[in-house]
Amino acid sequence: MFDARKILIIFVIGVLYAIFSYSLVDAIHPHPEYEDYCSRLMRPMPMPPRTEAAECPAIPEPECEFGGNYFYEYDTQGCPKTITCDYCQREYDAAGEKHGFLMFIILSALGLIAIGTGLLLPQKQNNMHEWVATGLMLGGLITLFIGTAVYYSDMARIARPAVLLAELAIVIFLAYRLFRKR
Repeated sequence: MFDARKILIIFVIGVLYAIFSYSLVDAIHPHPEYEDYCSRLMRPMPMPPRTEAAECPAIPEPECEFGGNYFYEYDTQGCPKTITCDYCQREYDAAGEKHGFLMFIILSALGLIAIGTGLLLPQKQNNMHEWVATGLMLGGLITLFIGTAVYYSDMARIARPAVLLAELAIVIFLAYRLFRKR
């Protein structure tokens, strides 16, 4: 017989566990703020108004490598006096990649803990144990997927299929484990 309460409780436990895991990791290790790395670019030196008579001398632009931005400083007549490369975006991207990797590792661990807990809960004693165990396994899977999604674009090309294969193996294992009893 179909029990809507069971489905609802399993779904709510799964979703709440995934949201809890993500918010816990984000509270402990927040994403880097752009302003912490690129504050100078956020508040560039204001350019004074240029007069028509002022002719600006040519200033050589430095070669900014990948991830570099030009930063201009102006003189009192509105002409650029220095041009420098600022690599704050590169530093910000590196910090974001490190943050994504930590999120991936911690969320994967929390997901596997929830799946393991769901597998170890005794299900014969009480129907509620079965509901909670299934909800924890669902929450663990969602948490695992969120962790992968957070870091997927920065993950090494060869690691992507390996991680996805491992997650697929976990889903297949859980499917056999859960539906073998029925």
